[in-house]
Amino acid sequence: MNFSNHLKSVLSLFILFTGVSITTGQDKTNDSSALSLPVVEKVLKNGLRVLLVERPGVPVVSFAFMQPVGAQDAPKGKTGLPHMLEHMMFKGTETIGTKDYKKEKPILEKMDKVAIEMNAEKDKLQPSPERLKTLAKEMKDLQTEHHKYVVKDELSSIYTKNGGQSLNAWTSQDVTNYHITLPANKLLLYATVEKDRLSHPVFREFYSERDVVAQERRWRTESSPDGKLEEALESTAFSASTYKDPTIGWMGDIMKLLRTDAVDFYKQTYRPDRGVLAVVGGVSGKELFPLLEKTLGTVPNPVGVAPLKANWTKEPSQEGERTVRAQFDADPIVMMGWHKPNFPNPDSVALDALATILAKGNTSRLIKDLIFKTKMVTSVSIETDFPGDRSPNLFVLQFSPTAKQSTEGVITAIDGEIASIQKNGVTPEELERARRDAESTFMWGKTSTSGLAQDLAYNQAVWGDWRLLLKYPEMIRSLTSKDLQGVAAKYLVSKNRTVAILERPAK
Repeated sequence: MNFSNHLKSVLSLFILFTGVSITTGQDKTNDSSALSLPVVEKVLKNGLRVLLVERPGVPVVSFAFMQPVGAQDAPKGKTGLPHMLEHMMFKGTETIGTKDYKKEKPILEKMDKVAIEMNAEKDKLQPSPERLKTLAKEMKDLQTEHHKYVVKDELSSIYTKNGGQSLNAWTSQDVTNYHITLPANKLLLYATVEKDRLSHPVFREFYSERDVVAQERRWRTESSPDGKLEEALESTAFSASTYKDPTIGWMGDIMKLLRTDAVDFYKQTYRPDRGVLAVVGGVSGKELFPLLEKTLGTVPNPVGVAPLKANWTKEPSQEGERTVRAQFDADPIVMMGWHKPNFPNPDSVALDALATILAKGNTSRLIKDLIFKTKMVTSVSIETDFPGDRSPNLFVLQFSPTAKQSTEGVITAIDGEIASIQKNGVTPEELERARRDAESTFMWGKTSTSGLAQDLAYNQAVWGDWRLLLKYPEMIRSLTSKDLQGVAAKYLVSKNRTVAILERPAK
């Protein structure tokens, strides 16, 4: 199938599923795609921005509520707090998740006092084991007493009993997202529950959940070769940017987080006037907006609490290659990260296309050469926006060398392929494949109501304009071989690179 017919078939399915309006030029050499999305945008009286895409006849509605607060916003010494806050937002409110909040509240406050005392004792030059043991018993007794008043997972249960699907949340370096898909006749339920959750959250079970997060870190990072290597790359490649800290946080910080930290951070960051709610599915604006004004539109912005300012330290230019080695009893893995600008910088888009040419699909250069021809590696892949999107990030190439192949030999082969592009550019066929892949991936990512809702909210929360979602295919189509040659020469150079190597410890 030629590209023109392939694109038309993809676009026809895209229109069927999403209602996106697309026009495509007939002249292949001057082809451009103009996309439009029927988004109805409204800012509620408290500043909450709502983005609606109506899909008449669809029996469900997907919601994505996003706050532009992520791991990089954590206060110094409290890494992991944004992720911990995400967990807390499922613990209920003053009316959901409790049998008697008036009796529960003083117990929560007593636990805070014990946790503060435990932190103070641990910070001493010579902590008292006896004192820590006593405080740990006090905390356990309070948790047992508190458990009498907790209705476990009641918020999740309310949604599940009403047909809710895919109730979940995630925290990245840049944002925190809460999403769910509900039957179209459950709008009032969603608006009522979320109004309560945003207006009167109660961060119950904080200290037991802190242990859960610590265990999550052990599982995802400390007991995972990939997690351990990613963390080594982040903390070495970034010297000033807060991207150097892991999303889940450092263990020493996690175990000292307090419930009061989460309460203060919530007031500073979870403000309606900073939030974005994207809604996609079988609902009309005529029905939705008046309902939201009466519910979520009444959630107050904190009084006397200044919103978080984006005063992140700018990462200085790297002036020489860095190398870090992590030890783990697993087969070797190598990650190479080059500093680059983030989207919507055109160079970031060009590097996306270059990543496809280098390591996506069996016809890409590195997979064809290193896996099938020379058999130097068992896998090779590229991520172009590591570890986040809101700040300048990394172009990361990862590979696993075969048993008898040296890491240095593979890096030399990769450097040779990059040098070839720096000198000669890419072929017209490679460029067309990269364009086609980017457009197809973009289109299919919007077919579900939940996927489109999260994409809209993400673009608005991270870059301040959901319309950037529609500009990406146009930017991809405008790329030339010279553009890709230029970014390869500008960014994919050794002095701009950090190499992280996972190796087995010596026996």
